[in-house]
Amino acid sequence: GDDGRKALILDNTIFHPQGGGQPSDTGFICVTDSNLRFCVQDVRSKDGVVFHYGVAEDSSMENELEQGKGKEVILQVDESRRRLNSRLHSAGHLLDVCMRNVGFGHLEPGKGYHFPDGPFVEYKGTVPLNELQNKQREIEIEVNALISKGGKVYATVLPYREAAELCGGSLPDYIHPVSGGYKAYFWTTFVSNTGNDWKSHGNSESDSFHLLIVALFSHPVQGSNPRIIKLGDNPGCPCGGTHVSDVSEILSMKVSQIRTKKGMTKVFYTIGT
Repeated sequence: GDDGRKALILDNTIFHPQGGGQPSDTGFICVTDSNLRFCVQDVRSKDGVVFHYGVAEDSSMENELEQGKGKEVILQVDESRRRLNSRLHSAGHLLDVCMRNVGFGHLEPGKGYHFPDGPFVEYKGTVPLNELQNKQREIEIEVNALISKGGKVYATVLPYREAAELCGGSLPDYIHPVSGGYKAYFWTTFVSNTGNDWKSHGNSESDSFHLLIVALFSHPVQGSNPRIIKLGDNPGCPCGGTHVSDVSEILSMKVSQIRTKKGMTKVFYTIGT
């Protein structure tokens, strides 16, 4: 990288790159036939290639990185960070559901920022200023009721028409009903007793591992088979991020602020620990 860090490219990866309003995974890449451990500090995707940026845990072994092509590695994802990112992302989508439930169905979801430092969802449309305080409380009550109720979260890749039906009858403009241009990459995380480990050429059906998350990262470009996330019985929505397996895993949520300005409304939130 330009900042002096190294960038590793693998034939497969479980690391989720930054994108879609979600920060990247972090963790380690360990070379199986040496003591080299590469600390993954950031992950980015460009033109279908995933770059794992970081440094060797032991700087004296950095030369080994240059000779590592073709070697087998074990990937270790920071589980606590992945879970936090997933909870924040799912909370943002649950907020969309609540906005409809409290009478804000006319607001169109736009940008989502699901980072720990001030997460929010931005909507196209405004809310009368005299309603902000009451609606803030109403949204918070509604979202925590849904969290308490719980509901399975699942992801599926569907043809355009079926995806539109699952999302309430329509899809965002950036997804077109024509084939081509859809880029998608699978990440599967396996958990062992020592954390999230995955061997690049390992057996995914090994008894020593069990499936925790299957995440598909997709660029929001035109394509006929979008990935849809569905929270419980609520309408789905296109998304390429990681999510909880059940709505109850969000634990709790606080709507900290609602801002409406220049035709846009921002709803800021936090989640319980």
